[in-house]
Amino acid sequence: MSQSTVKPSKIRWQLLVIIYFACLIAYLDRTNLAVCATYIMDDLGFDRVALGYTMSAFFLGYTIFQIPGSLMSDRFGVRITIALALAWWSLFTIFTPLAWGFISFMVIRFCFGMGEAPLFPGISAFFTRWFSFKEKALANSGMLMGVFFAPAIGPYIVVKLVENFGWRSAFYSFGIAGLAAALVWWWYARETPQQHKNVNQGEIDAVNLGRNEAQIANLAKKEPAPWGKFMRSRQFWAIGIQYSIANYIMYLFLSWIPLYLMEARHMSFQRMGIAAAAPWLCLTAAVFFGGILSDRMVAAGMSKLKSRTALAVCGFAVCMLGLYMGAKAESQATNLIWLSISLGALGTAYVASWAGCQDLGAKFGGSVSAWMNTWGNLSGAAAPVITAYLVNSLGWQGALSATSGFIIIGCIAWFFVRPDKPLVEV
Repeated sequence: MSQSTVKPSKIRWQLLVIIYFACLIAYLDRTNLAVCATYIMDDLGFDRVALGYTMSAFFLGYTIFQIPGSLMSDRFGVRITIALALAWWSLFTIFTPLAWGFISFMVIRFCFGMGEAPLFPGISAFFTRWFSFKEKALANSGMLMGVFFAPAIGPYIVVKLVENFGWRSAFYSFGIAGLAAALVWWWYARETPQQHKNVNQGEIDAVNLGRNEAQIANLAKKEPAPWGKFMRSRQFWAIGIQYSIANYIMYLFLSWIPLYLMEARHMSFQRMGIAAAAPWLCLTAAVFFGGILSDRMVAAGMSKLKSRTALAVCGFAVCMLGLYMGAKAESQATNLIWLSISLGALGTAYVASWAGCQDLGAKFGGSVSAWMNTWGNLSGAAAPVITAYLVNSLGWQGALSATSGFIIIGCIAWFFVRPDKPLVEV
C-alpha cells in the first residue's frame, strides 16, 4: 500500500480528547455516590450494607449489558453506540437524587449501569478502526486517564457542590455535562477515518500502517464476533480473570476509600476530599507513562508477550505490596503514600489489559473488551458488598490486608493471556 506524502491531519487525536472527557464524566458520575455516602445514608435511611447493595446494583446492570453492548457496537457502529450510552446514563445520573427509598434507588442505579455498559466496548472498537498498532497503548492510556483522573478531582468537586448546593446538585451537574458530551460526539465522530470529511490521506495512511487492502476492507465490515471460537480459548478466559482482580481492587478504592479515610483514618469530610485524590493522581500518571512505554517497547521490536505481560505482572505485584503495607501503616501520611503506590501500580496492568483486547481480538477488539469488562464488573459488583461484610467482621485493616492476597491471581493469569497470538486472523 503506497504512503501519502501529505502531512497527516489529527482528527483521531481530537476524537480521543472527546473520549477522554466522556470517560471522565462517566467516572465522575460514579464518584458521586462514594463521596456523598454519609449524606445519602442519612437522608434515605441506609446503613453501610444497604449502601453497598445500591453500589452493586450499578455494577450488576453494567455487567449484564456488557456483551449486548458489544453486539450493539458491531451492529450499529461506534458513533451511535457511544452517543446513546452517554445520553442514557447521564439521564439516570440526573434521576438518581429523585429516588425516594431503597428500591427506587436500586432500580435507578441498575439502569444507570445498563446505559453505561456499551461505552467501553464501543471505544475499544473505535480504537481498532482509528489507531495503528503502534498507537494502541497510548490511545487506551488516553481513555484510562479520563477514567482515573475523575476520582482524583471528583471528591474535591463534589465536596464543594455539596457544601454550597446540597448532595443532589452533584448528580444534576454531572448528568447535564454527560448529555452535552453525547451531542458533541454525535456531531463530530464517524465510523472510520475514510468517512470523516476532515481526515486527509496522510492520516488514513498513518492509521492503516501495517495493514493491507484486504485487512482495511475487513475492518469496515459489520459482522458478529466468533464467540464460539473465543470461548474455547484459554487466552480469552485468562484476560477476563486477570481483569476481575484489577477491577475488584479499583472498585474497592472507588467505593469505600473516601469513607475509610474518614472512619479508619479520622479525616474530616473536607480533608478527605483532597486526600482521596492522591491514589487516583498516581494511577492517572501510571496509565499515561505506561501507555507510552508499552507502545515504544512494541515499536522497538519487543514482542507483545513481553511488553504487555511484563507491565501487567509488575503492576499487580507492586499493587499487592502497597495495599498490604497501607493497611498496616500507622500514620495518615504513610497510609496514604502506600495506598497511592498500590493504586498507581495497577495502572500498568490496565494499559496492558485494554491494549491486549485489541491485540487478541483484532477487529473484534470490542467484543473481547466486553468479555473482559464483564469479568471485571462481576467482581466490581461484588467488591462493595464483600468489603462491607469484611469491614464488619475484620475491621478496615483486616479487610484491606485480606484483599491484598487476591492480587496474586491476576499475576498468574497474565502468563496465559499471550497477547502476541491473536484469537482471529488480523
